[in-house]
Amino acid sequence: MGRLMGESTDLDEVDRIILRSLRDNARISLQEISRRSGVSDATIQFRLRRLKANGVIERFTIAACPAATGYAVTAIILVQTDGDRHDRTLAELVRVPQITEVYGILGEYDLFLKVWCRSLEELKMIINDNIRSLPGIEDLHEIIVMERAKEEMPPV
Repeated sequence: MGRLMGESTDLDEVDRIILRSLRDNARISLQEISRRSGVSDATIQFRLRRLKANGVIERFTIAACPAATGYAVTAIILVQTDGDRHDRTLAELVRVPQITEVYGILGEYDLFLKVWCRSLEELKMIINDNIRSLPGIEDLHEIIVMERAKEEMPPV
């Protein structure tokens, strides 16, 4: 999470080709990116270092199939917090390994959480032991995901 929301960097078409190529296949060779972009391998290597140094590329990773790794249950949880305890509550929530995304939102609720679990029983335990029990939690709205139709990184 190197960049602030709304903060952008001037990216040219070569930078975008690099980012799209890596998003689609993090193991793509520099030579293949070079071929796609029409610039030299050395330029691609320089651009990669610059994109990483500037926080445009946060990390290189894989996308594992959640069901294949045992995480077949996904929940979206909307959280209403006590304003005075919001920051401490947020700090505790980001430490829970099954909570993979935490967003501050506007509206009736303050936080949007994405939670991955192995079972509904595990989800119940996480909600009761790791979320609802935190001081500063005022209300929760739990949504069980029935189908994952699309899940991608933002376009580049």
